[in-house]
Amino acid sequence: MSNSPAQPRILFVSADVIFIPNRSEHMTRCMVINSEECADDLAGLIVGLYDLGVDVHVVQPDYRQIFAATSREIQDKKAKMMPAGQIHLTEDRVFFYSNCTDSNYKWENIKISIAFQREVIHQIIPTVQPDLIHCHDWMTGLIPAAAKKLEIPCLFTVHKPDTAKSLLASVEDMGIDAAAFWQYLFYDRYPANYEETRETNPVNFLLSGIFAAPVVTVGGFAFLMKKEQHRNPFTELPMSEILADKLNTGGPSIHNTQSFNLHHYINTYERMLRQPVINVNMKNRKSRSMPARLAA
Repeated sequence: MSNSPAQPRILFVSADVIFIPNRSEHMTRCMVINSEECADDLAGLIVGLYDLGVDVHVVQPDYRQIFAATSREIQDKKAKMMPAGQIHLTEDRVFFYSNCTDSNYKWENIKISIAFQREVIHQIIPTVQPDLIHCHDWMTGLIPAAAKKLEIPCLFTVHKPDTAKSLLASVEDMGIDAAAFWQYLFYDRYPANYEETRETNPVNFLLSGIFAAPVVTVGGFAFLMKKEQHRNPFTELPMSEILADKLNTGGPSIHNTQSFNLHHYINTYERMLRQPVINVNMKNRKSRSMPARLAA
């Protein structure tokens, strides 16, 4: 972690639509969605942190087709706002013409996920130079392992039990240098070595995020009571038990993302960073030299 005296910088990572670019202003507009989804509450958390003076950044795919349609729907509605400079949109054709992830086939979402994480790992993290990364759900599940390699603390939040799997070979063919952090990922079976694992042992995206992140939070425990056990041969434990084991080792739990406690989140960040995140003002948002961990 950087020893910079500047304000800690937090990077939120989500493959969902959180903010809609307002092309006519130097601002980014928050999408208004149904209350059962996590995006509106996540936007509220992010804006709340920003309003307190936290140096918060957000990265999400550049869903141009979705943005265009959604902008028309919310143009007359009051929306939360963030400066465009705090929002980072990853660019790839797979995002530009995508539908909402809930309407895609699983293979389409896997492709979106890998392309998104490639841009976050190789472009956004070196540019933003975060002191803390906060990832959400399976489509960001490889990032905690990459952050661990870079020695950047990572908070991973599980909103839904959905997951997907892919071979390392497929991940690397799409441009992610997974060989650098493959040992921090979670596989269908215990990996013997990199060469054997790369071609035959699928990576579980959600369990990789849970496995690699030092702190895991859960947006509601209702799904843990479902009959589907989400078993993985690596541990022979259902996902609920893996989460429980992780949470019992010191990670806090958020029982309901729809009634998040902003100060609870701030306390979590401060424990991970071991320094205050809000004892500053807006003038402290200064550019910093690249930390040694990213310059290497």
